[in-house]
Amino acid sequence: MRKIVHPLVVLIVIPLLLGQAVLPVPKPAVGSRAFMTGKRLLDLCKTENPYCIGYVAGVADTLAPLSEPGGPLPPSSLASFCPTQMTVKLAVEAFQKFARANPEGMSTNAAQLVGDALHEAYPCARR
Repeated sequence: MRKIVHPLVVLIVIPLLLGQAVLPVPKPAVGSRAFMTGKRLLDLCKTENPYCIGYVAGVADTLAPLSEPGGPLPPSSLASFCPTQMTVKLAVEAFQKFARANPEGMSTNAAQLVGDALHEAYPCARR
C-alpha cells in the first residue's frame, strides 16, 4: 500500500520544484491606476529583486517588436528604442539612471518610465 503525501507538502514543494515560488506581490499605488509605480520599481531594483529584472525585461520584450524598423512605432516615439546590443542588466541600469535623473516621474506608471528610459538610452536613428 502506497503512503499518501500530505496535501500541504504538495502545495509547498511542487511550486518550488517548478520554479514558481510564492513571492510577495507588490501592492498597487494609492491614488494611481498603475500596479507598479516608478518609485516602487526603483526600490525593487536597488536589491536586484527578481520582480525588477522581470518587469524591466517584460517591458523591453513588449516594446522591442513594436520598435523594429517598419514596426508600428516611429523612431521618434517615446516608446521606441533601438539597441545594438542590450542585456537585461543594461536595461535595468538604463531604467535606474533615468529614474534617478527624473524624480518627478516616480509616481507614474513604471512601464512608461522603463519605456522612456530605454528610448533615451537606445535612441533610434531618424529616417
